[in-house]
Amino acid sequence: MLNSFMIRLLIATGTCAALGIGTHVSGQTPSRLGTVRHLSLTSIKIEDRLDLAALLSDRFGEDTDKRTAAMKLLAGRPVDSRARDLAWTAYKASASHAALRADWEKKTVSTSDRTSPYLWRHVGTKPAGGWGLVIAMHGGGGAPKQVNDSEWNYMFSTYYREHPEASGGYVYLALRAPNDTWNGFYDDSICPLVENLIKQFVLFDDVNPDKVYTLGASHGGYGAFVIGPKIPYRFAAIHAAASAPTPGETMGENLRDTRFTFIVGEKDTAYGRADRCHEFEALVEKWRQQYGGYPGKFVCPVGVGHLVPDHDELAEMLKSTRDPQPDMVVWTQSDNVLKRFYWLEAIAPVNQGHIEAKIVGNVVTVKAMKQERIAMWLDEKRFDLKKPITVEVNGGKKQVFKVKPSLETYCQGLEATADPRLTAPARIEVSLAP
Repeated sequence: MLNSFMIRLLIATGTCAALGIGTHVSGQTPSRLGTVRHLSLTSIKIEDRLDLAALLSDRFGEDTDKRTAAMKLLAGRPVDSRARDLAWTAYKASASHAALRADWEKKTVSTSDRTSPYLWRHVGTKPAGGWGLVIAMHGGGGAPKQVNDSEWNYMFSTYYREHPEASGGYVYLALRAPNDTWNGFYDDSICPLVENLIKQFVLFDDVNPDKVYTLGASHGGYGAFVIGPKIPYRFAAIHAAASAPTPGETMGENLRDTRFTFIVGEKDTAYGRADRCHEFEALVEKWRQQYGGYPGKFVCPVGVGHLVPDHDELAEMLKSTRDPQPDMVVWTQSDNVLKRFYWLEAIAPVNQGHIEAKIVGNVVTVKAMKQERIAMWLDEKRFDLKKPITVEVNGGKKQVFKVKPSLETYCQGLEATADPRLTAPARIEVSLAP
């Protein structure tokens, strides 16, 4: 009998059709491989012939030939919950994460142009769905290294009180800014760093990607005002303290689907912090009326300056869970670095590019500016993928797509996001040209 590896090899090399595998041929039990053309495998489904776990291991492995063969096979493989779980397990075990793991073991996170150390600990007991992850950012900023180091250690040891009772156990992590400049937590390069940090703990410490939170005070609060709106799809809740939005970087309209809270003292008037927060709250209320959503709140304690009473903020934040597939998203881009936003993908993101997309049944309505083409990742929990998908663009033309979900598409999404809930088994590209 042929084993699963032999069948995979025959299919991958294009030999199956010639051998009659999957077609009606008169069957005889072969005495040796040379008589394989007489096999009858009519009644055996491909799912049963393949060792899916081994195939997925090849897909995420380092052997180029095996990887290519596996990709071809998986392109015709449907997706179910078992296949998703096996794909995620294989992806997590991939040797391609070696550099990321080495950083994690050193308690550092890196991108091509910067590195940040961090401190972390477990709080409470791990929930059944995995740990939560709290990323806390320190004060300081444009100050000597020893000042920022002191603020970093204070953020780890003291600033935010522990609240495991809120939703079970979590990782509490204090991230050190990658430099000692005024905008260390909120330039265009910080979000890829934070995404790599999240990937580390999702892959290596069993963190639940739907239970990730970020917050910070002062310099770290400015970071939360930027990182949160840039990548809200990574967080269940975001909190900014003793800080203010940054013009051109804080795209607050992007927070429609993520809980965002902020606090500034009434007397914290340096750099216009209090006034800018009040202005931002007025914008949030405008967006609520326009788009719906925007959970969260603004607090401005009377008689309080830069030191605000938010040390128990985690008690509320940890009750939130991320929705990775919201029915409506609003995305204003602030750079050409970030290409994903929930189930949307910008082929060529640009500063001030704007997309609004809403799902009703199998119809997606899109309003877009400064975008020529986008992609959508379609999940069966949100769409009926057995039926056509209609996309209406800018109130005008309609495009209709017949999709073919595949496990290979799901695997490609895992490689792009390192998140089993942000990927999907179907992807379409939509032209936004008039």
